[in-house]
Amino acid sequence: MKKRPLFRANILFLAFILCFSCLSMAAFADETAPEEDAVKLFRTRVISLVNAERAKAGLSELLELDTLTEAADLRAFEAAQSFSHTRPNGQRCFTVFAEYSLKYKAAGENLAYGFKTPEDMVDAWMNSELHRANILDPDFTYIAIGYYVNENGRGYYSQLFYTPSDKA
Repeated sequence: MKKRPLFRANILFLAFILCFSCLSMAAFADETAPEEDAVKLFRTRVISLVNAERAKAGLSELLELDTLTEAADLRAFEAAQSFSHTRPNGQRCFTVFAEYSLKYKAAGENLAYGFKTPEDMVDAWMNSELHRANILDPDFTYIAIGYYVNENGRGYYSQLFYTPSDKA
């Protein structure tokens, strides 16, 4: 008979442990949200800096496109495997557009790795003739920034530029 109160105490203790564990897991889940926010802020800042450079040159602002961002993320991941405008499967980088049903009239790609800030990355691109040419190309209407960090913590980034084809 004395085991019953002890049994209830154990149940209460286990319930407390279970609730505490759930709260700890929820807190851990909330800790991952800032990382997603940091990626979004990084992307937004790169696009803002690119558009500022375009404004200085008297060019129109580039717009974001969600589908293009998915393609850019894939290219950033692929750049971590093989840092090249040729994809790991040997195809040209522009084949990524078709994978996302993006038919283009004009397309471009800039790649980068290892940068810690959007400012440093955009500055490096602007100091490279070919990268600057993509950023300041008046034929582009959309932009997306791909973001991938490998297991060693090195960031790989892609910048895709896109203008849809007039053909359906």
